[in-house]
Amino acid sequence: MSLPKPETNTNTFPPISKCEFSTIKHRSIAADLDGTLLKRSAFPYYMLVAIEAGSLFRGLILLLSFPVVAFAYILVSEALAIKILIYISFAGLKVRDIELASRAVLPRFYASDVRSDSFEVFDRCVKKVVVTANPVVMVDAFVKEYLGGEKVLGTEIEVNMKTKRATGFVKEPGVLVGKWKKVAILKEFGEDRPDLGIGDRNSDHDFMSVYKVR
Repeated sequence: MSLPKPETNTNTFPPISKCEFSTIKHRSIAADLDGTLLKRSAFPYYMLVAIEAGSLFRGLILLLSFPVVAFAYILVSEALAIKILIYISFAGLKVRDIELASRAVLPRFYASDVRSDSFEVFDRCVKKVVVTANPVVMVDAFVKEYLGGEKVLGTEIEVNMKTKRATGFVKEPGVLVGKWKKVAILKEFGEDRPDLGIGDRNSDHDFMSVYKVR
């Protein structure tokens, strides 16, 4: 089960198959995760975190919420759909439990879902950054330890500092989609823009426009 496939516009940005590997060695890259470096959407991975860091009951609630999430994704916004996923999956969980599940369980599932064409391009670059709407706590270990990424620019979850539990909400500026990916990239790289950017949906076009090669 996954969210609807995002719309793409091949007339604006060429497919990954058109990338000349010999021209990108030793360059910097920033890549989207779901649908770009990974084949599928993030929903199954939220399910894993909900169950492993939470309980089967939490996982069931998340599964039953799928129609609501899909409705929000299609008719309202990608950001709202992800906020719903984060709230149901993370609210009330200890951050340490989320980190443990993300480090011990998720990587082997992520690894089986890697797109070979995108990863080949990603792996040939020296400075490798992933920009994603997913919570950083959920993907950081996989990106750095398995993909060889240098940094993850993603959504930051809000944590109650007294209880060390996730509130279910996200920190400002919110879910990292659309223009916020572009803002994060410009903040991270400054004037030295990445040489290459890869994404898979129309909402990625804003951040992909800052690269020297798209």
